[in-house]
Amino acid sequence: MSFARVQVDLSALVTNYRLFKSCVEGEVGAVVKANGYGLGADEVVKRLFEAGCRSFFVATLDEALAITMPDSSDIYVFEPPLDQEGINATVDAGCIPVANDAVQLEFAQKEVQKKIAVHIDTGMERLGISYRSVNMEQLKSANVHLLMTHLACADDPDNPFNVEQVERFQRIACQFSGVRTSIGNSAATLMGERFQGDLARPGIGLYGANPFSKRENPTSIVATCEAQVLSIRDVESGTSVGYGRTYTSEKPTRIAVVGIGYADGVPRVLSNRGNFAFGDKLLPIRGHISMDVTQIDVTSCPDLKIGDWVEFFGKNIDCDDVAKSANSLGYEFLTGLGKRVERLYI
Repeated sequence: MSFARVQVDLSALVTNYRLFKSCVEGEVGAVVKANGYGLGADEVVKRLFEAGCRSFFVATLDEALAITMPDSSDIYVFEPPLDQEGINATVDAGCIPVANDAVQLEFAQKEVQKKIAVHIDTGMERLGISYRSVNMEQLKSANVHLLMTHLACADDPDNPFNVEQVERFQRIACQFSGVRTSIGNSAATLMGERFQGDLARPGIGLYGANPFSKRENPTSIVATCEAQVLSIRDVESGTSVGYGRTYTSEKPTRIAVVGIGYADGVPRVLSNRGNFAFGDKLLPIRGHISMDVTQIDVTSCPDLKIGDWVEFFGKNIDCDDVAKSANSLGYEFLTGLGKRVERLYI
């Protein structure tokens, strides 16, 4: 039995997918890496397939093999194995490897009957073949199914580097008549046709976190993370709480112990600064967060009882707001949910 759960609203997931669909002329795929951003890739893929999604993106071959992929769908592997055998294994598994360097592209040239995607690095300086050193002859001799790039600053739509990256990419893509392109992540897909390509690939926005750094979140909440109350006790004024005695009550206080800790994805940095919620009541974290449990001040909720569930993030506490309190991102909070946290689909 788990004392922590995340309720995944699959209808909201589909609503978000349809939001992206409404913004594009071409196809909309879905990034489902990191186990569907922590929410369960199998359930996510199944529901998105039912909603019309046919292209899925994962980070590694192992991630692809762990998903039950529907027939008539494509699955792209962003970071395929580095050697010829691994590239072949990726293709033999029914996946499309994304070539990130000249060596992988050379492997693909030897197997021209097998289609690949190619990542052009236009300024991230991460993965991909640099736009400065693309060997067009080599590129054209492979069976390129998709040309893709990734924007470094899409979360800030007004950043001029977005346009610069797209222009770099288009100078290469225009030489490949009939080859589809992919540019848009969640934020870029919402920025307009120029930033999308033929196949948009939203990720975080599908799961309800804000793809923008300075704009209101246009997506619907998908994940609500909760923990069960294991214990409630009344402490007197002047009583210390938790490891290291980092919090001391200033008045008689009602303390609840909830069954989620840093092993489950509650960052220890939120000790004495984060909150849980019970309905619309905020419940401050008191003392250091432990590995398995967290102590919270529930003085404002006299009706709260053992066995009740309190929210870590979701409909009452925005995931991105919690992440900012921890100097983090919604991405990290979703993908950081521990294995003990039960996934429930509604």
